[in-house]
Amino acid sequence: MKVKRLLAWLLTLALLLSVIAVTGCAKNDAATEEPAAAGAEAEESTGPDYENMSMDELYQLAKQETGTITIYSTTTTAQTAVKKFLKTYPEFEGRIEYIESDTDTVADRIETESDTGNINADVLQVKDNSGEIYYELVQYDYLDVYYPASVCAHVDPELLKYGMPVYATYSPWYYNTKAYPDGCPLKSWWDIVQGYDTTTHSYVDASGKNNQFWTIYTKDITSASYAALWAQLIVDGDAIAEQYETQYGKPLEYTYMDELKNNEGVMEFPENNGGVELFWRFTQMTITELDDGDQVVSAVDESLNGPTLGLCSGSKLDNADNGLNINWVTGLQPYTAFKACDYAYVIKDCDNPAGARLFILYMLGGDDGQSGCLAAFNAIGKWSIRDDYVFDKTPYTAEEVNLKNPDFEDIYSFYPDVKAYWIYWRSLAPST
Repeated sequence: MKVKRLLAWLLTLALLLSVIAVTGCAKNDAATEEPAAAGAEAEESTGPDYENMSMDELYQLAKQETGTITIYSTTTTAQTAVKKFLKTYPEFEGRIEYIESDTDTVADRIETESDTGNINADVLQVKDNSGEIYYELVQYDYLDVYYPASVCAHVDPELLKYGMPVYATYSPWYYNTKAYPDGCPLKSWWDIVQGYDTTTHSYVDASGKNNQFWTIYTKDITSASYAALWAQLIVDGDAIAEQYETQYGKPLEYTYMDELKNNEGVMEFPENNGGVELFWRFTQMTITELDDGDQVVSAVDESLNGPTLGLCSGSKLDNADNGLNINWVTGLQPYTAFKACDYAYVIKDCDNPAGARLFILYMLGGDDGQSGCLAAFNAIGKWSIRDDYVFDKTPYTAEEVNLKNPDFEDIYSFYPDVKAYWIYWRSLAPST
């Protein structure tokens, strides 16, 4: 993982210095075999049958362990879980700790500690948007996937392919509800790139007029959340092209092929792909990237330059409670986005295997959904992954938003290319 991120950084630097000067280093050909079947085959058959143990049975084993249960986490939700855990199990006071880190740093740390035989953590809680955690840490035995049978019986098996999810989120577009009081003004992703001229291959027509309809604000498209979202659209390129024909009554015209600068193993996009065409048109828009999601939704609320859309995290919908005229874009065809899950893993060969699993099961709500701290994660922008426990703070169901399950095997292959082509194609946009 460290090598792959270094190569990605070098590629980005090369693209910034010279538009298409890509040299270098092949992508990491990480194992892409099918994930092990969720549940029985995921963990070694030898040793304690943790997956079929109740929370009380895990608790009895965890008390016999003497180390500190250390949780590496990329979200502050783990800190909340630790506080709840200690209220339920006060005897673990001084024996459980939470360390927050970003995804890249914590992944490198886990690799280094494992490779040097100095494993310091027991649990990793992480949001995996791109499949990197699964294909670069789970597949290489840095992490174990713990599938508690009592919980898995209430979870969509498709969501268990890449790990044990704690809850689901997504990265939505926002629109201005004052400008569009009758609801979401978009039918599909193609409405976002409204105004593109297939003759000039831009939003500026032959007369020099800019016909871009939407003013666009986003977070950094090269971050995993958003690059992976575009990668999923490319994976589903046929469906994206079919949606165009359904919506506009004519076949999609591909205009990006002249700008393909594929370099095998480094930067590759397929030809005649609806998702790539959509992405190309998006890169040619006038776009303002902002560092903070609150800034994005504030810009949508203000809509100073006419109809405005913003792309950031789902939790920013809470700004509507503070008076902002914003709402999620929902119901896009063929889908709005994919479910981005927060996962919990056991660190391979950790010092507290029972304690690690006890903490994870506690986060998941215990055997019945009510015994742990799952309720603590109930917030705007999140959905429960259990069918026997519902989060009620988010005003839409995942079905109403029209979310699909992620195809990480394919996303993992495409999303570095999304980042590379974003940099290159943005350099070609008339507005940049």
